[in-house]
Formats: sequence, structure tokens, C-alpha cells
Amino acid sequence: YKFAYFNINISIKIFRRIVMSFIDKTNIVIKKNNNDLYYFDIDKDIVLTKINNKNDILLPKILFTGDYSFVDIWLDTNEKDNIYGIINDKKGKILNLNIEEDNIDKHTMIKYDYKNFIVKFPYTKHISNIKHTIYYSINKSIPLLANLIHIYEDDNIYVKNTIDFIDYNILSNFVIAYSNNRPIIFYFKLVDKFEELFVSTFDLNSRSWSKPIQITKSNKNKIYLSVLQDENSNYHIVFSENHDNKYYCKYVNISLENNFLKINQESIISKDVMCLFPSIIKENSTIYIQWVEYFDLYICKSCDYGMNWSKPIMDKNISNQPFIRYQYISDNITSIFAPKNNLSLNSLPIK
Repeated sequence: YKFAYFNINISIKIFRRIVMSFIDKTNIVIKKNNNDLYYFDIDKDIVLTKINNKNDILLPKILFTGDYSFVDIWLDTNEKDNIYGIINDKKGKILNLNIEEDNIDKHTMIKYDYKNFIVKFPYTKHISNIKHTIYYSINKSIPLLANLIHIYEDDNIYVKNTIDFIDYNILSNFVIAYSNNRPIIFYFKLVDKFEELFVSTFDLNSRSWSKPIQITKSNKNKIYLSVLQDENSNYHIVFSENHDNKYYCKYVNISLENNFLKINQESIISKDVMCLFPSIIKENSTIYIQWVEYFDLYICKSCDYGMNWSKPIMDKNISNQPFIRYQYISDNITSIFAPKNNLSLNSLPIK
């Protein structure tokens, strides 16, 4: 009987992890100025569901058919609160997107040789008349080397640059911030067989990128990058870093001015076995770091702009139900964790 009881308890715990846990999936949520939510479910197809500010759910609409993930699409809103973006159709085209209500306008921006090349993490940003497009281009014959490509468009001017050549063990996302409308890119690149963090700044006058500056020199592999820029022009950075096959949650605070880098603070936030998808967000004057360990969501906070951090705690409200990762687009773009089902403005950790 004790053996049977033990097995029942184990089964209950396993069942809880199956039905009430983190699901490794990333969708997109856009909050419009009127508090309507546009929810993009990215899986076998890309499906748009509109949730109005009264939490009425409108009929879902399939925008694209096919097998997609968050590494294939990027969305944003412009100054008129209209949704635009970019998608890799994986058939040799990178498409510009404009979405108004239930209508989607798409046209080809770039054609590439999809039989020999792979495109990952397409990104676009429209600022006034300037459009920036950035993506990884990978030659299938050299699968562990990526070209980090930037395209600048301004009226009739079109400039294509290679920001850097990226050796990698695992390809991670890059992150773009802006200072006086100048894009600043953060990304990982191998140095002596270990991923280190780099930063480069775009010059609007020469339309070229600065020589990349190496931020970290830890000789440890890194993955999952998140960056937050505060009102003091400091950059708060989190990622997972390998320490003897344990991926710690690592925080770095830097300032960057005229290509001069200053590291203000470095901290190990968590030393547990595996830190998945660390993300840094800010609400009012408090900065939060959230990440997944096993099947649960953990969070800590800083009330002094990253100089000190609270002890990590489990977010039981989120962890006790199926939850996923979202790319959340509002006043800023960040990653958040929220319930998979019954999504609403009230269920989001930041409003």
C-alpha cells in the first residue's frame, strides 16, 4: 500500500507538470493605445486573434499557413499605432507586413537563395522616413557561421552592411536599442570557443556600424539575451551563462557613450541548474528579471537600477497554470511570461 501510495503521489506530480507548467513556445501580443490586444499564435500557422478592451474575443483569422516560430517573424507599431513587421516565408522571400484591423498587406522586400541560405531573426524598425532591417543570414554549407546583416532605407537611399560575422555554438537572438534614433545592437559571438557579448552602434551620417566592442570576457558559453535601456541611458542586460554545465542567470549593467563602454555592475542572479529565457522588464522605477527554472517561473527585482537585487522567488500565480513566453509590444518591446489560456490585459504582468 505504501508503494502504491508513493506511485500515486509521483503520478500526481508528473500530471501537474504536464498540465500546469511552462510550455516552450513564444507568441506575440501587441497592446494598442486603446488597450485592445492583438494576439498572434505562432505554430503550424500564424493566427491572429483580437481581444478588445472589454475582453471580447473576436473570431481568429489565419494570416499565414506553414510551420513558423518566433525566429521567423517580427512585429511592431508605428507612431499612428498601426501594426507593421517582417516575416521570412522560408521559401526565398522576406516580406514587409502592414496589418490594419483584419486586413494584411504584404510585399516582397528581399529575395534570397533558400536552397543554400537560411534567414533567422528578421527585425525591422521604422523611424520617421528611415527603415532599419536586420537579420542573420547563414550559408547551409557553413552552418555555424552567420552574417549579421543590416539594411538602411531612407527615401531613395538603400545601404546594405554586414555588421559582423558571427561564429556560434547555439544561435541566439540579438537585441536592438536606440539612442537619438541611432540603432545599437547587442549580440553574442564566439571568442576562443565561448560566446561573449558584443555591442555596435550605427552612425546615421556615414551609414555604417562602429567596430564591435566586447562587453564580457568570462570564457563561458552564453544564451538567451535580453536588454533594457533606462531613462539614464544605461543598459540592463541579462542572459544565461554556463558554469560547470549549470546555466546561471547573469546580469550586467553598462553605460555606452561615444563608443566608450563602462561596466557599472555585474551580478549572478541565480545559480540553479538551468535558467531559461531570462527577461528584463521595467515598471515605474522598479526593474524585474524573470526566467524559467524547470517548469516554474522565478522573479526578482531591483529598486536601485540594478545595483542590488532581491532574492529570487517563484511566481506561484503563473507557475500553477500552463504559461508561455510572449514577445510583448506596447510602449516598449520586451519578453514576458503569462498564461497560455484566457489571455487578457489583466493577465499580463505589465500593463
